[in-house]
Order: sequence, then structure tokens, then C-alpha cells
Amino acid sequence: MGFFKRNGFHSREQVAAFLTVVFSGQIIYSAFESFKIPFYQRLVEYYGLTDTQFGLLFTMLGIAVFFYIPAGWVNNRFNTRTILMAGLAYRCVTALIMIGLKPAFPIMLAITFTWGILDAIFWPAVVKGVVLFSSKENKGFGLGTLTAFRAGGEATLNGILIGIMSIFHGSMLVFKTGMMVYALLTIPMIFLINRYVPADPQEDGNVSADAEVVETSNKEALEGLIQTLKIPRVWLAGFAGMTVYWVYTTLVYTTPFFVRVYGMDSEVAALYATVNAIILGLGGGLMGGIIADKVFKSSARTLAVTLSISAGFLLLLTLVTKQGGNTYVALGIISAFVVFIMMAKGIQQAPVAELNLPNNIMGSAMSVNSFMAFACILWATTLNGMILDAYAADQATGFKVIFVLMAVVALIGAVLSAWLVFLNRRHQAKQLAL
Repeated sequence: MGFFKRNGFHSREQVAAFLTVVFSGQIIYSAFESFKIPFYQRLVEYYGLTDTQFGLLFTMLGIAVFFYIPAGWVNNRFNTRTILMAGLAYRCVTALIMIGLKPAFPIMLAITFTWGILDAIFWPAVVKGVVLFSSKENKGFGLGTLTAFRAGGEATLNGILIGIMSIFHGSMLVFKTGMMVYALLTIPMIFLINRYVPADPQEDGNVSADAEVVETSNKEALEGLIQTLKIPRVWLAGFAGMTVYWVYTTLVYTTPFFVRVYGMDSEVAALYATVNAIILGLGGGLMGGIIADKVFKSSARTLAVTLSISAGFLLLLTLVTKQGGNTYVALGIISAFVVFIMMAKGIQQAPVAELNLPNNIMGSAMSVNSFMAFACILWATTLNGMILDAYAADQATGFKVIFVLMAVVALIGAVLSAWLVFLNRRHQAKQLAL
């Protein structure tokens, strides 16, 4: 409790509600999406998929980006606890069908399509819950903790299954059992939500029994969505968040960068990337939130700083990138870049939580922000792949082009974040003048 108390939490009940929402945002993805990197080959073998079919399943999950805005009505209309419980229940049933019955590929596509629609509703509900159950002046810490704990939870669950499978020599039966156990974790999560997560409070962080709660009709929910779409600062926060996620996707290429340019062993490169993601990713997420709240007093200002520094490390990396160059220098630069981009990733959606919007439209605000923040999924990896293919004979140059492009994107994000700080100040001044 001491750690949370120092960061704005005032009761065990508030911490319980907050952490329950945070971990629900990880558990729902633990039996499928979280497996895509460490268990890619296992999933392909278990379901008898081609690489193209596997990619199509994740394309279906990616369609969530098209449903974020209409899902804003749902998040305005219903409480966080209702959406989380219903979403986890649906995922549990459909995941058990996917794992136990191994349906035909068209049915798998249909199921993952519904998962994509659900994700457009579920994820903004998670972010909204984190905002509502953290304290008013500690939104950066709340969202940074969400990112850090999700990364830590995913790494822990994957690590447990990797360890068990190694004991049983990679048994496919063990893998199937592990998937089913992780799918069933949604059941105790539903009970925890029912026990610890109250209805959405009017006052952030108030989880007392007599707290006034947000109640919204169908018409009010729609009006709230329309109102949200008319707020320029919501869109600006979304654009800034999108640059964070776009630059963050650079980490996907850590392993191929060191293998193709520096001739590093693929297993060693993969281990380095994994350790970076776990240790620096978890630490960076927490640091970003705490620094935003305690040092800069603004998530938008923190994004401007961390994105600028990230751009600097990317440009520095282009200067040392050469075939067979100094591996240790590149490793150090990448690690430094990971720290700062994970600090930014931790508070990627925090600026919208600091716009002082009414809680009855916070759901739609987070939905619109999610739409903008993750829209680059549609083109980021494809664009980078095209660049690497264009420089197939000179991979070092290909990666340099990607690093320069990402540095430019980071600097654009820094400018947008600084602009948001200016607009927030102006808006606050107008409010005080009324």
C-alpha cells in the first residue's frame, strides 16, 4: 500500500479496484494474442495453419481500429465493470471453442473477427477504468502502471508456460493444456471484478459505498460521443499517441537488425530483445508515469521530452550502423532508446485523461483516443517491411532509413505534445476567467 499511497491512492479498496482493472486488461489476451511472439511456431503447428492464415487471424484482430469510435457509445452507456465482466465471459467461451475444438479456418476467422470488435470496446473500458480508479493528479502513474504490469504479466505467464514445456520436452498436449488454463483465468478475473470494481464514480478514485456514480441513458451516451468528436484536444492527444506507438513498433525489428547487420546469433539476439522488453519495458512504463506526475506535472510535456530524446538515440544509431560494426555500442544505444520509448508508451494515452473532461464522456474520449493511438497498426510494419525489401542487398542502409523515418515521426510527436501543453494551458486560463 505504501508505494501506491505515495502515488495518490488513499485506500486499499481503491488499490484493489485499480489493480483488478489493470490485470483484466492482460488476462483477456493471455491465451492467444500474447503467444504470437514466443509461441508463433507452436500456434501454427497446433492449428495446422500456413503463415498467411496466421497473419489473417491477426488481421481480423486488427480491425478493432475501425470500431473504436462507435464503441465510444458503448463505453459511455455502460459501466467499466459491466463491459469487463461481459467481455471476459465471451472471450472465455470462444477461446475454449478455439482451443478445444480447433474449428475450421473460416470459423476461426469469424471468432477472431468478433474478438477484434470486442477489443474495440474492451480496451477503452480498461483505460477508462484505470483513469477513474486512479487519483485525479496521478493519471500518468496509473497508465504507466497499466503498461508496466501488462508487460510484466505477459512475460510471467509466457515464461511459466515456456518453463513447463521445456520440462515436458515441448509436448503439444502441454501447450494445449496451458492455453486452456490461461483461457480459464478469465473466470476468477470476473469474480474479482464483481467483488472489487464498483460502478463508474463521478469523482475519480472514490470507491466508497456512498459514492455518486455515473448514470447515462442511450441518448446521453450518443450525445456524449458526438460532443467528444468535437473536441480538438482529444484528437490532438490521439495524434501524439499515434506517433508514440508508431515509433514503438521499431522494437519489433531489434532481433533482425542485430542478426542481419551485426551477424549476431539469432538466439542471442532474441534473448537480448526479450530481456529488454521485460526489464527495461516494465521499468520504463513505471518511470514514465511517475516522472509525468512528480517531475513534469504533465503527461503531454513528458511525451514531448521522451519522444525528443528517443529521436536523438535513433539518429545516433544511424551513425554507428554498419555491416559488422561495433555491436556493443549499438546494443547500448538500443537499450537507451527502449527506456525512453517505453516511458512514452507507458503514458501514451495519459494526455487525454488530463484534459479535465466530464466522467460521463470519458469512455468515448478513450475510444477516440484508442482509435487514433493505434491506427498506425494498419501501415507501420508494412511500410518498414517494404523499406527492408527495397534494400535487401544492403540491410544496414535499410535499417538506417527506418531509424531516420522513426526519428522524424518522434519529433513530430514531440511538437504535437508541446502544442497540446499550450492548448491545455489556454483552456485552463479560460476556465479560470469564467
